[in-house]
Amino acid sequence: MVNPEVQATFQKLSEGKREYRYILFKIQEREVVVEAAVSQEELGLSGGDDYEDNSKAAFEKFVEDVKTRTENYTDCRYAVFDFKFTCSRVGAGTSKMDKIVFLQIVPDTSTIKKKMVYASSASAIKASLGTGKMLQFQVSDESELSHKELLSKLVEKYADN
Repeated sequence: MVNPEVQATFQKLSEGKREYRYILFKIQEREVVVEAAVSQEELGLSGGDDYEDNSKAAFEKFVEDVKTRTENYTDCRYAVFDFKFTCSRVGAGTSKMDKIVFLQIVPDTSTIKKKMVYASSASAIKASLGTGKMLQFQVSDESELSHKELLSKLVEKYADN
């Protein structure tokens, strides 16, 4: 079951002024709930335009937060991150892109029970958020939560399209 607050909070990240930069979700008492919704200001990043570093500083703070909240990757989470980056596009030159990515964080080091609970709830949160338009990633260890890897996949998908 997905708490209604999940969708309401997600809309504040995905629509209009994009109030949040990332949101972490966890399962609490058989329900997917918002654990944290973090704004650009809370990250301590001024201006909100971090296309130049392709969201690197914001993403590094996000990874730190995930590591802390999952107790060094022993627990699972879902997350959405507003990724700002630049890439070359035919006929448009260098374009500023703004894409929301969905991350299913299911570390190898978490218990089998936790992995099963998060795997079985994934379709419910994806349906609630409407993840069809988002790039989705499954993360099983810290190395897969790499800025370079994510940026590479985003550029590969959106450059020259």
